[in-house]
Amino acid sequence: MLQQGRNPIPTLSSEKFFTALSADVVARVETFAYQRHYTPRQIVFFPDDPCDSVFLVVSGRVKLTQVSDQGREICFRHLVRGDLFGEECLVNRQRRGYYAEALSPTLLTLIRGADFIRLVREEPELGHAVACALCRRSVDAERALSAFVFSDVRERVLQRLWELYCREKEFKDESLSVTHQDIANLVGAARETVTCVLHELQDEGIITLANRRIKIKQPKVLFQLAGTE
Repeated sequence: MLQQGRNPIPTLSSEKFFTALSADVVARVETFAYQRHYTPRQIVFFPDDPCDSVFLVVSGRVKLTQVSDQGREICFRHLVRGDLFGEECLVNRQRRGYYAEALSPTLLTLIRGADFIRLVREEPELGHAVACALCRRSVDAERALSAFVFSDVRERVLQRLWELYCREKEFKDESLSVTHQDIANLVGAARETVTCVLHELQDEGIITLANRRIKIKQPKVLFQLAGTE
């Protein structure tokens, strides 16, 4: 992991992951937490780095990717404010199996893995919050698998764009900082096919493509076409 100076941590009570926790539990978590800034394209950790910390996105964006021996990159999660990652230390995994990379100026809260395990064991509220986050992720994975089996590429692209838009709009940003290859990885399709779909959507006036960003021009139409509950 790239080492940086530790910054004092402000209160976590306003962060989405901690809003359901009591003030006492949040205060205890804060005593174990610190923060680091990352610049765009900076690697947070590499495969085979020690699983020694859990991360919470405070601001910015992070993507998680795996790279095959042949150099093929698969992006499997895009993270925004309030998202937790790196919690595989809970199951005593010794090494990371993927890359975490900042996509924009990013601020992360970190808790050492051993401290996080101790907190989860001793604070049921925190354990419940972690369980809920993992359950939501499982539901998302099941939905993605169902879409891969039952939906064509256009439908999968529409669904993924809507999901990404819903996550970004919370932060007053209607532009998605994702590449065509990122979308292709997320929907399980060839980049060339996804590019064709994106240009079709641009021709239909639903999105615009510029400077490695996708701007959602007609979110209501996107919602209807995505058929998302």
